[in-house]
Amino acid sequence: MLSSEIATLECVHHPNILRLFEVIETLGRVYLVTEWIRGGELYNHITQGGPLREIHASPLFKQLLLAVKHMHTLGFVHRDIKAENVLLLSEDRLKLADFGFSTQLINGANQKLDTFCGSPPYAAPELFSDDHYIGAPVDVWALGILLYFMVVGNMPFRAPTIPGLKAAILKGDYLLPGQLSLPCIRLIQRILIHIPVRRPTIDDMLNSQFVTQPKLSAELMQHEINLRTKPVKRSAFWVRSKSRRLRKQYSLRDRYMEVINKPPINMNTKRNDGFFVDNFLQPIELSKELPSDPNKDTSRNETPKRNFLCGTLKKKVGPMETEKEKQICNGSLNGKNQWNAVIAADCPLFKNYDTETGNFIMLPTDGNDDQSILSPLEKEARQILQDLGITSEMLKSASTNAPRNDIIGAYRIVINRLQKQSWLARKHVEMALQEMPKADRKIERTCCIL
Repeated sequence: MLSSEIATLECVHHPNILRLFEVIETLGRVYLVTEWIRGGELYNHITQGGPLREIHASPLFKQLLLAVKHMHTLGFVHRDIKAENVLLLSEDRLKLADFGFSTQLINGANQKLDTFCGSPPYAAPELFSDDHYIGAPVDVWALGILLYFMVVGNMPFRAPTIPGLKAAILKGDYLLPGQLSLPCIRLIQRILIHIPVRRPTIDDMLNSQFVTQPKLSAELMQHEINLRTKPVKRSAFWVRSKSRRLRKQYSLRDRYMEVINKPPINMNTKRNDGFFVDNFLQPIELSKELPSDPNKDTSRNETPKRNFLCGTLKKKVGPMETEKEKQICNGSLNGKNQWNAVIAADCPLFKNYDTETGNFIMLPTDGNDDQSILSPLEKEARQILQDLGITSEMLKSASTNAPRNDIIGAYRIVINRLQKQSWLARKHVEMALQEMPKADRKIERTCCIL
């Protein structure tokens, strides 16, 4: 397991995958030097604070999908995806860890595997059979179980013993809370399918409406609350109350559960020939103009259409417009508010080192004398190492012993620091734009490297 984890971390590199800096071997122990993740496990965060809101779970789940897609593209499968192996870097960023059960598919994506591994609550049905299985659908199933745990707070299949848990998974019956939005219900039900070949791919999950439009779930909830809530009747005479009472603040989910009170939905992993599978990628239609008055008289053509398991929806849909990173960098906000940014030439804002991938991330590029073939990230990292006394010749000689070499460990730490600095700079400007007032202004900001 230790050898497999080192081999996998040596090959995979992604912003949402734990990084390995160095391996130190002694006579009795092997030490893995990795980056420090301050937020702890996602499991502890959910068990202590409750399930995540869908608008919060959607971007986190998308990061997991991107990390697993990167592994599958390189021919690796994780086989142990669970909340305990997901580490929170911040409230909106996570990293996938613990690659002890990972393996490389040498014979292609359809290579048969026969080792039972991973956590039983996240195990796919084919793992409990004596036959072989394919690695990618096993990871997809575990992602579906993890998404259920993120938005519900418990597991879909539960039993006090391992044989009982096996029987529950093979039977396939589970419950989905009624307060979940239809995009989330569609995605979970589409993933948890007994037959491995019918499960969606990572690209299908990335194109699902729950991932691409995270605000849609909240809008559907608020729309249904408005339709089901009766307007307050105001009398002709106003009387001021002598005592002013403080009202309790309710979240959108609490208000939705209070007004709707939907019963749980019975699901089964073996019966998936109906509505959800056929309409998995079809968009949910929601009108841009939501009625402010639920009892407002509407014409026959504007009558809301009753949609299955998700209240009343409008017929026509307007695309969700999200602000692109290009608009942030250019200084435009909603096409109206403009701000002039005075940014230093060496600012990491526009470098976007976080998207750079390649073999040079893990090991220095060959051909050290030719600086033209080096990427901007590696070129800047080598300049920092040169100031510290580590020359290109030292990097070249140390590459043969990587990662069991302190020079390669220092090289990877510098690469990681530069990428983190670039991400923090772009995040800072994005947060500053979100806090801007609606009135048109011209703001001059200077961004510099600390």
